[in-house]
Amino acid sequence: MRTLGRVLLAVPAAVLITAGTATAAAAANGTPSSAPPSSAPCVSTSGAKACFVANGDTVYVKDTKANGDSVAGTLKSRLPSRWGRECFNSRGAAAGWVKCSFDVPEYEWADLWAVNKPFIGSQNSTGVYTSPLI
Repeated sequence: MRTLGRVLLAVPAAVLITAGTATAAAAANGTPSSAPPSSAPCVSTSGAKACFVANGDTVYVKDTKANGDSVAGTLKSRLPSRWGRECFNSRGAAAGWVKCSFDVPEYEWADLWAVNKPFIGSQNSTGVYTSPLI
């Protein structure tokens, strides 16, 4: 019975740790990068540009307006799936591109958003496919 009790306590703890890790991986601060490949689908809005490369599940984000605001590139699933990834660039317009590598579900349509001043600023989106086209 004691062993069963330990197992019953260990399983919920493992689930909480896994859930916490998955949530943390859904948003990231980008690392400095060169520009995305010219073939990558991109979207722009006033002050921000975002691109997605399916081969590597990478979101690229560039601040295009020197106004002190952060920008973000957001990848969100279309229904019925429910997942999202956000890449933030708070380095400023002079710093250029940043990138975030994520693990996203394959063979799904998603919306790629470029957002200036995340959560309250201007935004625009375009549809992307999460797997490389062969």
